Amino acid sequence: MRRAEQGRVLTVLRLVVAGILLAAAISKLRDRTAVTGRLGTVRTWLLIAVEAGLAAWLASGVAPRAAGVAAALLFTAFAVHVAIARVGGARQLPCNCFGAGPERPAWWLIARALALAALAAIVALAPPTPSRDALLLGAVAILTVAVAALAVLVLALYRQVGVLALRIAPRHALELEEEGPELGADAPELAALAREGEELVAFLGAGCRVCHELEPSLRALRREGMAVHLVYDVEDEASITRWEVPGTPFVVAVADGRVVAQGTVNTLEELEGMLALGRARLAHAAA
Repeated sequence: MRRAEQGRVLTVLRLVVAGILLAAAISKLRDRTAVTGRLGTVRTWLLIAVEAGLAAWLASGVAPRAAGVAAALLFTAFAVHVAIARVGGARQLPCNCFGAGPERPAWWLIARALALAALAAIVALAPPTPSRDALLLGAVAILTVAVAALAVLVLALYRQVGVLALRIAPRHALELEEEGPELGADAPELAALAREGEELVAFLGAGCRVCHELEPSLRALRREGMAVHLVYDVEDEASITRWEVPGTPFVVAVADGRVVAQGTVNTLEELEGMLALGRARLAHAAA
């Protein structure tokens, strides 16, 4: 009974290896133009012929151990070829095993080729069928390694997410005491300023590229209901001087006529950070 089970397992493995080789040959034949551009015409046709021949040999069941040895040697040759390229400095290589695939890490190609070689070696060596206890122990060991690997990956992903969050977190405007109107003081004169509630005064330059990129965000805030006043340097130089604007784009947050935050901004995130800072100062002053 055990020999019969072993025979069935080996037959399945033999057909699996044959299917992999046949799929590789068909894929190269389908993407022949692209593959020949990478490997050359002679090597491409030679690989197709070898893989198709080995697939037919394994599927036929004639001398299965010899066929398994041949398949294992072919996959090992692939692994050695990629390993030599990796030693030579190549970190990524085009995947030509199953047609004209994209570039993949060299370690992944080596690991895949070695795994396929091991599968073919099982067919060649025809080891005895392990007991159920041995299979259970092996499954537990594999699952333990998989869980440990997943834990490491989750920790690495958690760290990467933290780094990404720090990189994309909203930044505050560049706020300097000697630039712009004084914090906490009454806002300088501006005809459009209502001095009621929350208002935003943005000073923009006609030839300022960043100003042009920031202007749509300011207009979007206006559409959302915030009182946003746009002051252009070519139209109102007097206000630029009166508000002590050091350069553009320069934005001042005003609450009930008082300056609560101000600074040079470059992005919508910095603008939102400045608004949040002004609101926090108001809340702290009221506490």
